[in-house]
Amino acid sequence: MKKLICDYSNLASFTLRVALAVPFLFVAIDATLQPEAWVGFIPFFVREILPASLVLGAHALVDFTLALWLLSGWKTTYAAAFSALNLATIIIVNLAALDIIFRDVGLLLAAVALGVLQYKK
Repeated sequence: MKKLICDYSNLASFTLRVALAVPFLFVAIDATLQPEAWVGFIPFFVREILPASLVLGAHALVDFTLALWLLSGWKTTYAAAFSALNLATIIIVNLAALDIIFRDVGLLLAAVALGVLQYKK
């Protein structure tokens, strides 16, 4: 019975890792191919400090790295925590666009669930 529970835990972890990696990968690729569609999500105060293209490129790189990290399964607790932090930041700075970023709340909770599932594993 214990082996069966462990197998389900591994399957749940894999499913959560893929569920988080896919949106990160999509954003990284789409923001690179169609930056004009994503520039509007960069908060105005950030665009006043740094060029939008730099911020967008850096965020795409972070998202791509997170996607690969999650898919690798290496140090998953840390990958989940960093994903949660990334998503929480997106939610906080775009709170006025809740009708768009509400999906990020679900992804944030999936990242937290993955971190809890993998903690001390």
